[in-house]
Amino acid sequence: MNLSIYQSHLDNTPKQYRVVRLFRPPIYIIELSNNQLIAVCYYKDGSSKRYQINADFSNRRMVIADFNKFTKALAELLKKFPSHFLWVSALASIDVTETLVDGLTNIEVKVITEAFFVGAVQAKRRVSHSTVSYQGQIVPLEKFG
Repeated sequence: MNLSIYQSHLDNTPKQYRVVRLFRPPIYIIELSNNQLIAVCYYKDGSSKRYQINADFSNRRMVIADFNKFTKALAELLKKFPSHFLWVSALASIDVTETLVDGLTNIEVKVITEAFFVGAVQAKRRVSHSTVSYQGQIVPLEKFG
């Protein structure tokens, strides 16, 4: 079953990452809710690993109220997974499972995306692409301009 989950996430990556997809990188699926991060990493052989971190980065109005605490918790979570080859980048999907009154705003999507890349760098993990979802639905980041 994990192999089908892995393949479905791999198939849903944008076409510009087709070269990365050829290497069949690990895929991180991260659920974000108030003060809690749950991550599952799926591997090309169908295996997976799951870890959870609780930290004080949320408040009652915002899922990420403290950027630094969130990136530190995310880096700690990613370090629990084995590192992959130096030249292979992972793919990631971050799903906000917490119910928010108005959903996610563009700025929240941007903060989550930036925080994920900062946390990945702190954990010394290479991530080439990430998506942000709200309760399972991908939220596109609108271009400003």
